[in-house]
Amino acid sequence: MSAVDETGSLLVGGKTTNETTTDIASQLSASLGKVILVTQVVVAVVLFVLFQYDSTDVYSTQKYIVFRDIMVMLLLGFGYLMTFLEKYGLGAVGFTMLLTALNMECNLIIESLLTGTYSISMDSIINAEFSAATLLISFGALIGRATPLQMSLIAIAESVFYAINKVLIVFGMFQAEDVGGTLTIHMFGAFFGLAASYALGPQEKESASNNSASRVSDVFSFVGTTLLWVYWPSFVGATETGVDENEMHCLINTIMSLIGSTGAAFYVSQYLNKGKFDAVHIQNSTLAGGVAIGATARLAMGPGVALAVGLIAGSVSVLGYYYSSPFLEEKFGLFDTCGVANLHGYPSVVGGLSSIFFVCIDSKADFLVYGLGLQSIIQALAVLATIAAASISGYLTGSYVLKNPLSFADVPDYEDAVWWVGEM
Repeated sequence: MSAVDETGSLLVGGKTTNETTTDIASQLSASLGKVILVTQVVVAVVLFVLFQYDSTDVYSTQKYIVFRDIMVMLLLGFGYLMTFLEKYGLGAVGFTMLLTALNMECNLIIESLLTGTYSISMDSIINAEFSAATLLISFGALIGRATPLQMSLIAIAESVFYAINKVLIVFGMFQAEDVGGTLTIHMFGAFFGLAASYALGPQEKESASNNSASRVSDVFSFVGTTLLWVYWPSFVGATETGVDENEMHCLINTIMSLIGSTGAAFYVSQYLNKGKFDAVHIQNSTLAGGVAIGATARLAMGPGVALAVGLIAGSVSVLGYYYSSPFLEEKFGLFDTCGVANLHGYPSVVGGLSSIFFVCIDSKADFLVYGLGLQSIIQALAVLATIAAASISGYLTGSYVLKNPLSFADVPDYEDAVWWVGEM
């Protein structure tokens, strides 16, 4: 059992929290430093030897604006959304920045190797942002439990698996429709993170109680929610800035779907809680429409259909938080810190399944590769392939990277004091 010493410090395994956290941080310092340094050196050498700037003909200021919008989503939106953890605010925002940088630079190299295009453009940087978004979704399932070293290794590994699924499977072998990343980003990131969390095992530490929120941490998390909500349409329409009709469909459909999921989240939350709202539901499920609409956003489906997608996704998301999360923890020992299954996993399945039918609405769109009927089959296969690829690669990565020595049993989870100077 843990106790408190005469100075007020928590005693863990015979040591105070400060002694325990100093030990583990110093033990991992050399390895973490090597991972960060080696990544910078390797990427720098590869960029120097193989890469050059792309032509100015493919550059536009509008693409930089899209880059900026997405980066706000990554660093501020995702970062602050995860600050609901009362004792892990620095880790949520700080490690989000580290992991984003590591994953983006690796993705620039990996996707170029897969596509054979060795040039840096705003398009390739935006694609690297998509890869980082996928990683941050997975991070949400593991945040507070995986160490910075482990998450850095996962950031590198997932950049490879994400690119293989996106370039070779979804857009390569199947040539499926997924303009806003419902399959390649949200579905892959969610199931990769969930599989890795399952490999990590159940949460059995006494510090599990640190996985809680305060009024202040919930407010900071709402800041992340609002930033994600505002910039989500730019994320979905990022690749369509040169085609007015497609861009308009992406933006309007995403906005309508977000409005739908917001209304659904507030309604279902108060319905389940006897008139009161659960902050977790509103922080997350209001965004579910943006997740679900991505696969079909540039189709001329109609604003009413887009709204309906959001209504379904938002409802499914809240129900997931209320019923699914406790069930997965109790029956399977699967601990999902941020509930990525509910925000990204289930809504992405809604979006993937809806794409099977919605490609029939606008079956003659010039960006669809296959005709009526066959395109629907392709969408279904892409959904199944993505879930399989993410689950297998996530479990294998988690099984290898997230193996902890027995000494880790004394290290508190969800605790900034373990990794940040001056935190108590």
